[in-house]
Amino acid sequence: MIASSHPAFAKLGPKLERAARELRNLDAFLGQYDALPPEAVNAWGRMTAIAAAIHNVYNGIEDTLLSLANDIDGSVPTGETSHQDLLDQMRAAVLGLRPPLLDDALYVALTELKGFRHRVRHRYGFDLDPGKTNESLDRMRATFPAYVEAVRGLERDLAGDPGVPSSADPA
Repeated sequence: MIASSHPAFAKLGPKLERAARELRNLDAFLGQYDALPPEAVNAWGRMTAIAAAIHNVYNGIEDTLLSLANDIDGSVPTGETSHQDLLDQMRAAVLGLRPPLLDDALYVALTELKGFRHRVRHRYGFDLDPGKTNESLDRMRATFPAYVEAVRGLERDLAGDPGVPSSADPA
């Protein structure tokens, strides 16, 4: 959890914890599901569960990005391209306010996950490709902790003491 005296970060802890819990729940489900006998396995069900969890975790990440954009930048993108605009905004430094939250690797990974979330949301799970779904799960498992660390780093930067660790720990 992120516990902070900075109002912009104080409310992020519960949001990040919900996203972390979703990943833990998926891992617990997959551990049990993958141990089932072959006749009990349904590939559609497994892919749908993974896709829904990735969708939910990305929504949690995006919710924290929106909070930071509003509370620190004072500006939240709107319109048809708002989801990509939000990532672009958080990739850029805002002079006098904050350094970039997202580095190149995190920006690329979140852009890919945003695209996967879009496909899940707007195709309602139709045409889920098992390879791409598993690839997106691997990407989310790597990206979520990196994102949490980026938020911790931003919190430290805004506190003006990069040597002081944050109390963020949603895992």
